[in-house]
Amino acid sequence: MAVEVIQLERGGTLIKTPSGSLQVGAPPETIKDTMKILGDVPDTFVIPNRMFSAERGVSLADIEFPAYYNFFLKRRSIRVIGMSHQIDTILRVLREAVLGPDNIQLVREYPYGINRDLIPNLRAEMEFLRPFSLSGKRKAELNDMAIGVPWGPENRVPFGDMALERNKDSLRVVDGNKVLAEVSLDVSFGGIPYNDRATGPFEPPLFGITVIGSGSGFDPREMTSGFIIWVNRRGILVDPPVDSTYWLRSMDINPRLIDDCILTHCHADHDSGILQKLLEEKKINLYTTETIMEGFVRKYQSLTGLSHKAFMSLFHFHPVTLQVPIRINGGEFRFFYTLHSIPTIGFEIYYQGKSFVYSSDSLYCPDTFKKLFERGDVNRYRMIELTNFPWHHSVIFHEAGIPPLHTPMQTLNELPEQVKKRIYLIHVAEKSIPENSGLRKAPNGREESILIDVTPPESNEALEYLNVLNHIDLFSGLPIEKAREFLTLVKVENFKVGDFVIKKNTVGDRFFMIVSGRARVEREGAVIKCYTNNDYIGETSMILNMPRNADVIAETDMKILVMDKYDFLYFIRGSEIARQMKIIAQNREHDTWSLFDDAQLLRSLSATQRTQLQGLMGRIRFKKGDVVAAQGTTRETFYIVDQGLVSFDRGQRQILKAGRGSFIAKIYATPRRGVHRFSIVAQEDSILYSIDTMEFYRFLEKNPGVFLSLREARIRDTIQNA
Repeated sequence: MAVEVIQLERGGTLIKTPSGSLQVGAPPETIKDTMKILGDVPDTFVIPNRMFSAERGVSLADIEFPAYYNFFLKRRSIRVIGMSHQIDTILRVLREAVLGPDNIQLVREYPYGINRDLIPNLRAEMEFLRPFSLSGKRKAELNDMAIGVPWGPENRVPFGDMALERNKDSLRVVDGNKVLAEVSLDVSFGGIPYNDRATGPFEPPLFGITVIGSGSGFDPREMTSGFIIWVNRRGILVDPPVDSTYWLRSMDINPRLIDDCILTHCHADHDSGILQKLLEEKKINLYTTETIMEGFVRKYQSLTGLSHKAFMSLFHFHPVTLQVPIRINGGEFRFFYTLHSIPTIGFEIYYQGKSFVYSSDSLYCPDTFKKLFERGDVNRYRMIELTNFPWHHSVIFHEAGIPPLHTPMQTLNELPEQVKKRIYLIHVAEKSIPENSGLRKAPNGREESILIDVTPPESNEALEYLNVLNHIDLFSGLPIEKAREFLTLVKVENFKVGDFVIKKNTVGDRFFMIVSGRARVEREGAVIKCYTNNDYIGETSMILNMPRNADVIAETDMKILVMDKYDFLYFIRGSEIARQMKIIAQNREHDTWSLFDDAQLLRSLSATQRTQLQGLMGRIRFKKGDVVAAQGTTRETFYIVDQGLVSFDRGQRQILKAGRGSFIAKIYATPRRGVHRFSIVAQEDSILYSIDTMEFYRFLEKNPGVFLSLREARIRDTIQNA
């Protein structure tokens, strides 16, 4: 009886058996892998050991699209096999995506005192779009789409003529007592996606759109829809598809140009990439309505296991008010609820006399709106609002997915020609667009970015420089009144490809802040690191009064803000910046950069995060036999071992040893010092770096992705539980 095991490119394992196919683990969009391999989607899914990967920032049991495919196309439900608590979590997440929230209170999302007739009845609209069960006699419930199957006696579940058996951390396919296949219940991924690198850094437009993908979640040949809106050369990420962060790197689009995200609704093809962006570096700003945010939190709080407070601390939530404009990066945004199966928003943007509109997922069909009105599901105001989509904008992004939850292609095909010239379709396969219709898909990729021609505002240059100030972590504690002073002290210098920004052994008398472009740092012919937008250079030799210790060479054309040494010292007077920079410079002299590379937990830190930690680290020498920390004492500091060897002792018993790169810490869900459970003893002359415990928690607060990675780390493998 032949059984074939296939590792899926996006993660998880497909098992083909004579009794059918099943899948172990389901990271987002693995449906596209199985459709390529099988031309179909399995109807049996086994939940892996972990349901969320902090390293990748994704669910490992995302059954949403497999459930849609099986229910709507194959007319069957899927089976979800796992432990009872896992099944409860996964079905709770699926329920949020399929049926939406139980309680909808939109009054809080509209201006105070608004005419109640202007507030849509989303519950009635969702109920209208809710599919019928397979029998067609009633509206579908969750168990029509997915059935949970807990592991039975002896950890077995029947599977056709065979059985599935859980054995510690693996899944076995068995025929009687014969093992036909065995696979791990720990999900493994393929290689990092989008390894191809663009030719140089991306220079964002004043106003425009860069499309990440414009396909649907079912199309294995195209990327799922998502894009970046550029306003004042800053990016707003809209419904990013999974692994968008890797796509940005491959396109050489600096992620630090993007501080803001818009989430339109909680379907997996729109929210899977949001958490990856949230965990990338510093906290971002997340814009959506309170109703949609509550759904997002319910989905991912369940998967991550975080408390509500801990999850909300991962980002800055900005609730939007419907019919009230808000400003993001200088653009005026207006949000509206669309007609969809769960609460969904679209939005308009106005900037410098030009505009853009995004429908998000939406059923735009005037005949349907009339039917809803006749049924009493919407009032006349809502019917008019839905009918009068704002087709007047300079650029229009409109979805064209599969009806009845999405806009029929025929409706868009009947639009006036002058509208078609300004419209780009998303959430659609190229083959679905009729020939000679005048309709087109939104073009993917940075080179195909849609530029909206606008006149630069008078304040454009100052805003550009203040953005640099805002993104240099060293200056984060300075008062707002320092901004004006900053503009009076900096000078602008431009460098061509190959120019020396800094030459080795020259005097360190200037501080450099990169506005645009990229430079490499070379020492003895070897490239040490690269710097790009919002990075700073030259502080080490300036603070330590030493000659420059490396060359810095422009890899692209660059615009750099320069501040002379004494202007810089004047600018930071009265702050802790000089002391902090001295600590950073000294730690860099001791090559802590390579120490981070040797530390399993810290090697993935970004350059900015490494610099932040360098400003917190104190270098301490210990003699052989010295007690670094005694069992039972308060944990005042965490440690990173640089040189030597330390042991963890309990009483007279040595538990384990730790060498270079070991991070000695205990991370709690909420900040507290705790007590050492072991004594830490130097087994030979050693050098350790100490970080104050509460200072490290403040670092984690700024960098939520690091917090989740540490929280998920296996205690013995990565964090020494000292």
